[in-house]
Amino acid sequence: MQKKLVAIVGATATGKSDLAKAMIKKFNGVAISVDSRQIYRGLDLGTGKDKSFPQKMIDILDAGEKFSVVEFQKKVLDLIEKTFASGKIPFLVGGTGFYLDSIIFERNYPAVAPDENLRKCLSKLTIKELCQKLLQKDTDSARRVGKNKRRLIRALEIIEKTGEKVPKFYARKFRYPTLLLGIEVNRDKLYQRIDERVDERIKLGMIKEVRSLIERGVSKIWLKGLGLEYRAITEFLEAKNTKREMIQGLKFDIHAFSRRQATWFRQYPEIEWLELIEYTKKDKQQLVEKAEEKVHDFVKLLKDEISKKSI
Repeated sequence: MQKKLVAIVGATATGKSDLAKAMIKKFNGVAISVDSRQIYRGLDLGTGKDKSFPQKMIDILDAGEKFSVVEFQKKVLDLIEKTFASGKIPFLVGGTGFYLDSIIFERNYPAVAPDENLRKCLSKLTIKELCQKLLQKDTDSARRVGKNKRRLIRALEIIEKTGEKVPKFYARKFRYPTLLLGIEVNRDKLYQRIDERVDERIKLGMIKEVRSLIERGVSKIWLKGLGLEYRAITEFLEAKNTKREMIQGLKFDIHAFSRRQATWFRQYPEIEWLELIEYTKKDKQQLVEKAEEKVHDFVKLLKDEISKKSI
């Protein structure tokens, strides 16, 4: 069985799930979600889960449970090998670039045990202070990690314990032959779609979803740590702002998040970008057809290479 992997990436609201659904049907594939929040049960509207087609790595943990990128990597790689063994193609789909990197590239994360005392000290610092501290020790890592407090603390912890810069643990060698398909949308149109989607999800009960999680005992601190929808709505339920202010602020934050995702994926020169011009049925179908051509050529190329080697 030839091992080949396809990943569908892009910013939030670009239509990754719709494309994945079409691809696994066309190529007898298996969809594997690469989303750091969709792994949790009960986080549905806020994470945009699409349950209209089967996806692995969705709803595997209860809300509030800890799950590291190392655990994620181990579980997904096992799923990929099982998919290969079944004679099917794994299709990774999602926008969490850090998690995607752990799968498609040969990366062994440092076995540095958590230091609770160090973490407690670092957690007292602001994000700005943590950024400055990491910038002094490891410029490249600081740029990659961004303003995620948990990852800033982890990066500083690794440097403290190993004496090495974090990038030394990373490589850009593909684990398997991989086709990276990226969906790009005009920024103004993407912002409009994001805003529409926020409004739709509010109407469908996204506030109720967060309230229900809190009533079930899920930590507010944990929910806020998820960012975006869960942070905004939790703070709204704490009466920190009005519903209107919360919604407008959330839209603005997701716009910024989509820009960070776009920046992350632009570091992959291997991505084959497909443009979605409008969110119309016609344009979506054209996107699917272009993707089908790319996947077909990718699979055929690998078969040809294997045939040549066997001669």
